[in-house]
Amino acid sequence: MDFGIRVGAVLRRGDSILLVRHEKPGAAPYHVLPGGRLEPGETIPECAERELLEEANLTAEFSEILHVSEFMAEGRHTVDITVAMDISDGEEASLGHDPEVPEGEAPTLADVEWVAVEDVESMDFRPSWIGEAISSEPSGGVYLGGGRH
Repeated sequence: MDFGIRVGAVLRRGDSILLVRHEKPGAAPYHVLPGGRLEPGETIPECAERELLEEANLTAEFSEILHVSEFMAEGRHTVDITVAMDISDGEEASLGHDPEVPEGEAPTLADVEWVAVEDVESMDFRPSWIGEAISSEPSGGVYLGGGRH
């Protein structure tokens, strides 16, 4: 079974949140929080900081854990940890890269964009329950559940 822990970072700027758009051949684009798999020996804050730098060329500081959820499908179990991060005023996000994409393959990261929080629920956001949670008021330490798919 493929088991992993994914750390997703919530960065807010006014009424907007930073999202990463993914595009895969033969599939509709979708959005996720910047983030990725926790590496062995890496702390949750370190993972969030590294992933933001890789995907959005941003440096940020860990603030708090917001939500924990799980995704289970045949052969796969992922624990999602959603964290709040603080960025410095004036820092701008720009499309980075995914170091896990093999050389010569098309990247799935297509864009980083600030999206109005009120628009997140109407987007193809994955996993959807995290999109719903970040669209509401922050409420740290919430286990969102998840489920089998």
